[in-house]
Amino acid sequence: PHHECGFAMLRLLKPWEYYKEKYGTSFYGLNRMYLMMEKQRNRGQDGCGIANVKLDVPPGVKYINCEKSIDKDPIKDVFERVLQQGADKLSRAPPEALLSSSADGKHPEVDPMWVKENVPFAGELFLAHVRYGTDSDNSIDRCHPVLRESNWMTRSLLLAGNFNITNNEDLFSSLVQIGQHPRELSDTLTLLEKIGHFVDKENNDLYVKYSASGQAPRTCFSLIAENVNVARVLRRASSDWDGGYCIAGVFGHGDAFCLRDPSGIRPAFYMANDEVIVVASEAPLIQTVFGASEDSVHPLPPGQALVIKRSGNWKLESVLAPQPLKQCSFERIYFSRGNDAGVYRQREHLGRLLLAPLMKILEADGDSLANTVLSFIPNTAELAFNGLVKEAQDEMSRRQAVLIKEIMERTKREGAGSGFDVEEALRRVGAMTVRTEKVVHKDAKIRTFIQEDSSREGLTMHAYDVHYGTVRAKEDVLVALDDSIVRGNTLKNAILRTLDRLGPKSILVLSSCPQIRYPDVYGIDMAKMGDLAAFKAAVTMLQERGQEGILAEVYRACRSQLSRPLASGDFVNHVRRVYEPFTPDEISAKICQQVTPAGCKAKIGILFNTVDALHVAMPEFAGDWYFTGNYPTPGGTKVCCRAFVLWFEGSSARCYGVSSAASCAQTPVLVIGNGGSEHALAWKLSQSHEVGCVYVAPGNGGISGQTAHGHEHRNAEHDDAKGSTARVHTAPVIPVDVPLTPPHFKEVKDFCRERSIVLAVVGSEQLLHEGLADALRSAGVPTFGPSQAAAELESSQAFSKTLVQKLGLPMAAASHGDGEDSGFPEVSVLAFSDGVNFAMVPAATQDQKRCNDEGRGPVTDGMGAFAPSPLVDEEMLKSLEENVLRPLFDAMRTEGRPFSGCLQTELVLTPSGPRILGFKTSISDPVAQAMFPLLDGDLFEVLSACAGSRLKREPLTLRRNQSTVAVVLTCGGYPGPFQLGHAITGIERALCVPGAHVFHTGTTVEIAEGTDAKPTSRRSLNSIASNNSHSFAQKLMTCGGRVLTVAAIGRSLHEARERAYVAVRAINFTDAHYRHDIAALASLSAASPRGKTFSPTRGAASDPNDVPASQFTYRSSGVDKAACEAALRSFEPLMRRTVVASAVGATPKEDLMKASVYEMDQGMMISSASAIGTKLKVAAHIGNFDSLGVDLVALCVNDIAARGAETLFFHDHISTEKLDAHQVMQLVKGVSDGCVEAGCRLLDAGVAELPGVFAPGGFDFVGFAVGMAEKGKLLPQREAMVDGDVLIALPSSGLHSNGFSLVRAIIKASGLEYSQAAPFDPTRSLGDALMPPTRIYAKSVLALARAGLLRGAVQVAHGGLEHCFDAVLPPHFSAQMRADAWELPAVVRWLAAVGKVPCRELISTFNCGLGMILVVPAASQETAMTMLTELHEEPLVVGKLVSCSNGAPRVEVEGAQGSWLMLPELGVSLPFPEVLSSLQDPWTVCRMKVLILAGGEGVSAMQALFSATKVPASAASLVAVASPDPDSKALVMARANGVRDIVLGEGRFKEAEFFCEGLDALDDDLGSPTDAGAGTNGKVDKSANAALDFSEQLDKTMDELQAELLVVMDDVDSSLLTKAFVQRRAGKILLCHASLLPAFAGPSPIEAALRAGVCVTGCTVSFAVPPSLGLRGNHHGPQILQEPIRIESKDTAVTLRQRLVTECEAPALPRALQLVASGSVALRCDDEGYGLGRSASFSEAASAGMLNHGSIMHR
Repeated sequence: PHHECGFAMLRLLKPWEYYKEKYGTSFYGLNRMYLMMEKQRNRGQDGCGIANVKLDVPPGVKYINCEKSIDKDPIKDVFERVLQQGADKLSRAPPEALLSSSADGKHPEVDPMWVKENVPFAGELFLAHVRYGTDSDNSIDRCHPVLRESNWMTRSLLLAGNFNITNNEDLFSSLVQIGQHPRELSDTLTLLEKIGHFVDKENNDLYVKYSASGQAPRTCFSLIAENVNVARVLRRASSDWDGGYCIAGVFGHGDAFCLRDPSGIRPAFYMANDEVIVVASEAPLIQTVFGASEDSVHPLPPGQALVIKRSGNWKLESVLAPQPLKQCSFERIYFSRGNDAGVYRQREHLGRLLLAPLMKILEADGDSLANTVLSFIPNTAELAFNGLVKEAQDEMSRRQAVLIKEIMERTKREGAGSGFDVEEALRRVGAMTVRTEKVVHKDAKIRTFIQEDSSREGLTMHAYDVHYGTVRAKEDVLVALDDSIVRGNTLKNAILRTLDRLGPKSILVLSSCPQIRYPDVYGIDMAKMGDLAAFKAAVTMLQERGQEGILAEVYRACRSQLSRPLASGDFVNHVRRVYEPFTPDEISAKICQQVTPAGCKAKIGILFNTVDALHVAMPEFAGDWYFTGNYPTPGGTKVCCRAFVLWFEGSSARCYGVSSAASCAQTPVLVIGNGGSEHALAWKLSQSHEVGCVYVAPGNGGISGQTAHGHEHRNAEHDDAKGSTARVHTAPVIPVDVPLTPPHFKEVKDFCRERSIVLAVVGSEQLLHEGLADALRSAGVPTFGPSQAAAELESSQAFSKTLVQKLGLPMAAASHGDGEDSGFPEVSVLAFSDGVNFAMVPAATQDQKRCNDEGRGPVTDGMGAFAPSPLVDEEMLKSLEENVLRPLFDAMRTEGRPFSGCLQTELVLTPSGPRILGFKTSISDPVAQAMFPLLDGDLFEVLSACAGSRLKREPLTLRRNQSTVAVVLTCGGYPGPFQLGHAITGIERALCVPGAHVFHTGTTVEIAEGTDAKPTSRRSLNSIASNNSHSFAQKLMTCGGRVLTVAAIGRSLHEARERAYVAVRAINFTDAHYRHDIAALASLSAASPRGKTFSPTRGAASDPNDVPASQFTYRSSGVDKAACEAALRSFEPLMRRTVVASAVGATPKEDLMKASVYEMDQGMMISSASAIGTKLKVAAHIGNFDSLGVDLVALCVNDIAARGAETLFFHDHISTEKLDAHQVMQLVKGVSDGCVEAGCRLLDAGVAELPGVFAPGGFDFVGFAVGMAEKGKLLPQREAMVDGDVLIALPSSGLHSNGFSLVRAIIKASGLEYSQAAPFDPTRSLGDALMPPTRIYAKSVLALARAGLLRGAVQVAHGGLEHCFDAVLPPHFSAQMRADAWELPAVVRWLAAVGKVPCRELISTFNCGLGMILVVPAASQETAMTMLTELHEEPLVVGKLVSCSNGAPRVEVEGAQGSWLMLPELGVSLPFPEVLSSLQDPWTVCRMKVLILAGGEGVSAMQALFSATKVPASAASLVAVASPDPDSKALVMARANGVRDIVLGEGRFKEAEFFCEGLDALDDDLGSPTDAGAGTNGKVDKSANAALDFSEQLDKTMDELQAELLVVMDDVDSSLLTKAFVQRRAGKILLCHASLLPAFAGPSPIEAALRAGVCVTGCTVSFAVPPSLGLRGNHHGPQILQEPIRIESKDTAVTLRQRLVTECEAPALPRALQLVASGSVALRCDDEGYGLGRSASFSEAASAGMLNHGSIMHR
């Protein structure tokens, strides 16, 4: 981190020669930067850097220069080096660069252009920085500016600033989530990459936009450089920053910016004139360096950015909403330069305010100013000292005036003869002066305030000395004023010792600022709570008064907040409680006592200024968090809590900065085991804020695929009873492959040492019995788990039985259902112990171990469990604690084997009381899974305390009024023989159930076929954060009898059980088995033997599936009531987010499914309802429904806003054929997000299952909104509209929600898949590119309406641009718009080009890039544009209203045909593949040339091939269609589609009857062909000479055309291709055959299928291979894909061929062609013969549905 650094940015606006001529130097910019850095030495002395960007230099010229230094004098060093580089270059300028001699005739002038291109730092844009580093790593890498380099100038970025980010870890994680791999955790690099990510996005969006409009690549780059929206980049990047910052950035192309935080914590000032634009940390240096007046230098407004364009134009842009101004007061006192007029006055005022309390102290001790020497501690306290002295002099003057008045009155009263010596009295009064001395001077030129901890103490001893003779020994009071007292160490170790040598009567130390009680988190080096003198004093007094308990309470309260994300809400500064018992004077007195050095002779006193005085002196600087704890951001409060926690735990770590951020990766935990309990342990430990990562050795399928298969912590929000959507901290869980080899376990010990494991948790009972815990402890690893000797409680029945008998504890006759107690319930009780103390879990878990329902079947390790057991009450638990556990732990300790770990005591509840069944020395399945979700608090704390022998005798706490139910899923046959290796699906859906968690026991992860990547088992710390992002395809498989445990938490046992079974039903694998009656015994209040007084299922509902076949239930009819209820419950936290104050009678505790009443004194209620439309189909294709909810809200609230009304509430309803919990959760989440953005409340979210109404997978999604507007304020105001009113448009985000029927038709016709790269934006899939949600314009529209600037507004939705104004404009007006006023979006251009959509159709269907159009009076245009820009819109003036006759079109878009260049009549098509060549896959740019060989058949799939290859994304290009028949209909189709047609052999092959004449000659029945040819029963001339002649002609034609691929249609006899021809072009010939090979492989396959009476036929596309290896002697080789079709009873050969071509060949041939042309599929030949070779993209094609997997030949 860089604390209170200084920076400066300079943009030269004039040519280089201008400064040379005016200022006489070639290095004007460098000289100014040097002066600004020198004048910021007060801000940085340990590092300096400067960068320069040259504008408009040719390629190949270095345009960015950067130099840094950490030299002893870094500022001098870096600028000397830079200037020397420049001087050396100038001295070696070639003769052609010399223009003429200078005036003195000695120094030749150098060509300015040569200087710019060749001399470093000769550019127009400078950025420099001086650093104050506080971490020990003050390396050159930590110096600013930092560079993010790219070959694209617009992507290159330099960054420098004065900042500290409090949520750096969160930002780091967000970068990881979007796929980045940041190289370290510093906030500097995090911000650089955060901004850089959105810079890349901006570049890509603009490139797509301009390339889609037909611009050449170089032109695109120029346009990007001109139009990069820096403010938009900053808004996107900074939306989640928390901290204090002023950040300056420079782009490689010449744009620059400086952004200030929204609270104004850190300062920045700017000045702009016709020569320069300059930004710096302080105003005085700008004034001094540039000779500027005070009023020409301005502060940068909070939340705004000064954006400088490469043209030199600049503007203040609103980036973040400004917060209450909290400018840093301590920076003003300590760091800022005193020559600032404001700083001077404020520091002086602080000194003046100290005199009054000083006089009280002096007078209380009988002293006065007469025996008081005023002095100060150099250097920054001097200004406050001047104020103190001035106030003292004023006070002295007032007292002198009083005394003189008294003397004169006495003289007048007593007369001249009274003996009163008036002259002597006046002389004494006149001699009264304020005594000031420079008592202290600083010897070493060092600053002790900021310094490395290790060196500070030694330096402070010699930092100060005194001027002897300035103080009268034992007579004078010495007052020493300092600007602050932070730690008190300098005061104690240097200042007071030094001052005491002068022998004063007493020493009073004055601080111009108040007591510093809290750490700073925004950039000043006060990061450790325990270092603060005020804090140390308060803690000491708490201890002295016996109030240490407050510290523990504060600790717990602070810790509870650390795991909460900043977005969760307000944070409370609990540290304030430390100071509440004391007055400021008491704390000052204790500080005085603690800083007084031993042996000090003078009396010591300390006086602090008050907070009130601070605000009086500097009212504009309200940032007083150091003194009051009022942090301006949530992150500040959170970091303060972290500082207290670190202090309380004895850590010396800083509360922020690189070391703090890295601590996330420095607190790893190792869990050892591979079962379900270990998975549950790892999951619970990962929620601890103190845990950076959890390693699991070896882990299981759930751990190796945490997000995809295991337990992503999405249900944290569901678990929260309050409905908060805040997610808890979750550390990554990482499987590691560490050998576990007894008895020494060397590999595990080495791993713990290498990774600095802070806690090892041994979960495997077998490893405990083998002594792993002992081995780890002997290696110094903190370990949770009992020793080998203590583990004999489980491993040795003889030992445990003997011990139990010795203690006289009740023991069951047999265990686990085999003896006389087998009919009674079994429970488990958990207790954690550190060997001396133990803490009991205050609830019992009830186990159900029999395999089958009703307690039947063999005994297992557990088929389910639930907690808390209603059979074990508090009294029984207390009895067990005192009578069983305590004697047991004491006995173990007495026997020399103290138990340190978790003891699970298994009990059977008999009528005579609980009896011990046995012990588990580690938590077993499924007890762990049932209990851990219930535990409240930090499990890591508990386990660490056990491992460190510091467990407190306090009971553990559970979540109040909560229950859990855990159900185990096993393989069929368990616990007997069973099969392994079945695929598991549905876990994602199970995790969508509120409160549900899935833990793995017997699972493993396999890599899906077709992927090359392999998961690594060992991972470095650098990969911790990204372990949940897999780049390879995985399949979760069963590998054990006990497979999964589904645990669910609920507000009652019934709710938990319902949730658990809803989640269980979502999971599928072959032969899955589970009990349906877990927790069905929960209603029983007493233990009863099985079979005597109760049945396990009597009186309790089992699974709804378990009903007789003759009966029906709602669920058996297709409606799962429990699933619906679970879905509705899951909506609650999302709806609760939307509660607004305007809802009368609505409170957070109200049932959110009820309606609320809204009241207004007067107004109009506006409503809007909408549905999404066929955009649903696209969402279903890509499986992503996140954005649809935003679409739905936007459609309604935009309409309401267009009427001038504010939306109050929203309803949505989902109707579906079959409820998909994951899908509906995505939909309602989107609605909730939209409501939050729109500022309305989600009042109801309905779900209905309607079996039979929709097709499988079908659903509908509708919404309804209600708003209110004041009477008289409704829009549109038609009567006010006049000719010339301006139309201002707000851009859309894409297609929004209209026109998708047309979109889908175009995409279907083009043969594209939604999973393919979008042709108009190859960086996204086509599906994703179509799905950006509709923008919500409500806030912007309403802002203009309330300002009286709107006469009308319309959302461009239904009816596109053409019809959007129908209901808005008066009859005699129309909207005249200019097409060149905005850019047609790339997606619309592409749709128009591919679909050949006329302009009028575009205008009537799509929004054409405009989402909302506003009607504004012409006189208000500028005001409206400014307001919209401030609202972060990008408004466009697109036209105006014009008068028209009735019946005229309501909208005219002038110049659309010319500007958009899309009409097919113009013959214009966009060269998308060529323009986007730098972004696209090369296969789509270098297209494979294809020749089609066709016969004479009239019905063929030719048109499908023509259409598919015209698509820009196609990897194939048709060069010609060849046929031996001059009259072939294929040749006619080719000419119609603009494809070259070729007649092979000039028609002579037709006479040889090589090709069939088609089906025209077939009889009406199955028929016999009348003519010979392929596909008929006639004779074919297949002489060797004729075949050879044909193949040679075909080969020659392909060579001439440079055709790479031949497609042989099904009306060509492939056997006519010679073996030599096929061998030569192996892998380059595709055959289409009209059957599902190998069936009907011969001629006439359609007739053969009909004769055979089969039900199904189809087509096959395969590679051609030589006849000897082909199928049945023909050329059909490995099949690429097949497409089936059902044969209907009425089919004839003609109708079947028609359907087969349309439904099979038309889709199959284009897909097969794309696969081969793109290289996804190829012909492979090896020793085993011919087969398919597949590239990595083949699996992507398969997943996109392009392949029929069942048809592919695998060899």
